[in-house]
Amino acid sequence: MVKFVGSDSVELTMEKKDIIILAGMLALVGLNLYLRHAKKKGASGGFAAKKTGNKSSLSGQPDDYEPYSGKKQGI
Repeated sequence: MVKFVGSDSVELTMEKKDIIILAGMLALVGLNLYLRHAKKKGASGGFAAKKTGNKSSLSGQPDDYEPYSGKKQGI
């Protein structure tokens, strides 16, 4: 068994500034997670939601590609 010198008198205390920094970081992480969740759900979280009507995106086009049909897809 390895015993470190002075390991019996280890005292873990947090000063006031450490607690404030920790609370601020936790608040920022919580806000970041909330904004990601709101963005994923489509809610704006108080901000004006942008709705793009981009007609050239691939998500708006029908998917009629059939890989095993024998037909070549023309572009």
